[in-house]
Amino acid sequence: MIPILAPFFTGPLRPFAERLALGAQSAQPPVSAAALDRSWADACLARFAQALGCDDRRALAAAWFRDYTLAVLPGALVAAAVHRRSLPFDDPALEWKGAADGRLASLVLPDDGAPETGTLPRLLSPLLGQHLPRVVAAFAAAASVSPRLLWCTGGVAASGVARQLAAHPALAAAQRAEVLAWHGHAMSADGFANPFHGAFRPGAAPGLPGVAPVRRVCCLNHRLPGEGYCGTCPLVADGRARTPLSAAEIAPARATAATASAR
Repeated sequence: MIPILAPFFTGPLRPFAERLALGAQSAQPPVSAAALDRSWADACLARFAQALGCDDRRALAAAWFRDYTLAVLPGALVAAAVHRRSLPFDDPALEWKGAADGRLASLVLPDDGAPETGTLPRLLSPLLGQHLPRVVAAFAAAASVSPRLLWCTGGVAASGVARQLAAHPALAAAQRAEVLAWHGHAMSADGFANPFHGAFRPGAAPGLPGVAPVRRVCCLNHRLPGEGYCGTCPLVADGRARTPLSAAEIAPARATAATASAR
């Protein structure tokens, strides 16, 4: 874990930051930043498919990117909101180390950035404007899937991350407001996009009294072995899923960051 994040991510929160690390670039890095392309995504999906016993690449890509969002976004948000640092996700020295199942084992950054005076969206731009769009493009090509599916699936996880962070007692009121403003807008006042925005249907976002949250795009979680329809599934909400659905299929929303495990 990156040292400046350790005081924030203690106890049950530790898994949400332990896959970000610092270290010098090795002589032969497992995967360099320059190699995060379609062939890399193909290899990740092949290992993930073997681990899960599933050949549905679209569902695998969505699940992989949800997990990746939960691995990299919480630390980036805390570094930006609490420490005013922009983690260098855009640095060529970044190293990606994979686990046996094809998911992220650790993302090794060359440093933890330097204190800056920029806005939260500006501080997040190396991740949201450069690194993650590259990852999405690679997996969209490898799985023949729409980038919108990946951004929406990651966006549901990002929504849970932002809401949990905003509720953390370590945040001051201004920091809490800043996180919620970032989460609530597609574009910041200073021109930085939030590609995770809009994961839920208008009027059906989490936190609205008496309204069940509904995501814009089905995450295809029910196509994975042993999984069912998540609690925010638009197919269930619209009555277009297979009928009848069992109680086990209409399961609580395991895909949200509020309940999902980082691993």
